[in-house]
Amino acid sequence: MLIHSDSGMIVEYKGRRIALDPKNDTDVDLVFVSHAHTDHMHRSSDIGRRVLASRETLRIAEARGFRYHNASNEPDQMLEMIDSGHVLGSRALLIDDRILYTGDICTRDRAFLKGARLPRCDTLIIESTYGRKGFRFPSVDDVIHRVNMLIAEMYSKGIPVILMGYPLGKAQIITSLFRHWKPLYIHESVARMNRVYRELGIELGDDDAIVYSIKDDGYGNSLKYGPWLMVAPKQSNNSPFVKRMKKYHNAVTIAFTGWALTHWHSRFHDYTIPLSDHCDFYELVQVVNVCKPNKIYTFHGFAEEFASHLREMGYDAEALGSKCSILDYL
Repeated sequence: MLIHSDSGMIVEYKGRRIALDPKNDTDVDLVFVSHAHTDHMHRSSDIGRRVLASRETLRIAEARGFRYHNASNEPDQMLEMIDSGHVLGSRALLIDDRILYTGDICTRDRAFLKGARLPRCDTLIIESTYGRKGFRFPSVDDVIHRVNMLIAEMYSKGIPVILMGYPLGKAQIITSLFRHWKPLYIHESVARMNRVYRELGIELGDDDAIVYSIKDDGYGNSLKYGPWLMVAPKQSNNSPFVKRMKKYHNAVTIAFTGWALTHWHSRFHDYTIPLSDHCDFYELVQVVNVCKPNKIYTFHGFAEEFASHLREMGYDAEALGSKCSILDYL
């Protein structure tokens, strides 16, 4: 049985209750945390419910202020954690070789991250962030080439460039991919996560980068004159930070997100690049075809549309809505 509520999903299987990325502390036997993005974590009470997550996820969660009191990275015999390719430490959960929960998933190799390779299962619980036809991301090689051309063009004009991505995950990818441009600055919020990545054995190649602190230098007086590259957290051109960088340095912003394929997102930055840590629509379909499930539940993003498409393909697919429901599937 799968119970879905505003707090998250709970699988009831063979007398055990397993919460999948719950938003709140939940009365279950086990809490599974797929990765360390804040929308997949919860504030743990002192009750001591057992938490299962990868070693990397637990360390990154701690660095972000989430401490779990009874955590383990060792699943029992009925459970298996599988690399989901989303961010460092992200995992899918396979229950008894039958039920597969993807968490957030990406099947493309990117810099130091390998794409997910998932097994067959009876029941698939799959994210559908980009589960609408039309979301097809370019290859990573194409993205790298386009961005290098953009940076080269800006450098030839003496214009600094700010590359923007989520502080955990995307920012480390773009640091690794474009670290060869000098001088390289790393925004302090990104630098904190980069240090944790290095602690976990991931070398990003930013050892000679300069950490930029807004507190110490809000107007960018310490930044070198002429072109430079900075990796910063994703924010719009209307944010105080970007406004200062444009006013005093004429900087150009390049944001990395799968939503770059939508028209509405392009107005927030000078350039938007479709590089995502999720599967696109066609990759999601490929995951389903590889897993060959008898029953599919879609969640997040375009869940209804993706489930409808899968039904047209002949699958038994159902979207999990926001209202509480109890679904029998075994």
